[in-house]
Amino acid sequence: MDEPDLMSARAEVQRTDRTGTIWFAAALVAVTLFVASLVLSGWRPSLLPAGAAVAWWIGFALAALGLAGIGYAGCPIYWGNVEVAHWQKSVAIRAGLVLFLIGGVTVVVSMLAG
Repeated sequence: MDEPDLMSARAEVQRTDRTGTIWFAAALVAVTLFVASLVLSGWRPSLLPAGAAVAWWIGFALAALGLAGIGYAGCPIYWGNVEVAHWQKSVAIRAGLVLFLIGGVTVVVSMLAG
């Protein structure tokens, strides 16, 4: 009996679909809880000094781009063949996680500095 190739492009795309969905859900819950607590407390980015506000919006944009990349990686849509989908989803989930983390840290640091 042949063993399935767990490192094939098809297996990697399926794995990225599953893990991307989990990462996306976790990130969405984290962002929702964070933003909801800020809104409910009455905090707004306009309360920050100008430099910290700019950093906050840059961090917010990076986190949003990262969340979009993670969402794409978890979406079961393929453009082209399996090898192309493997490359696209690998880049999307890696870049998405990095942008999401950098954006989140930038937001929090700018809030603490302001």
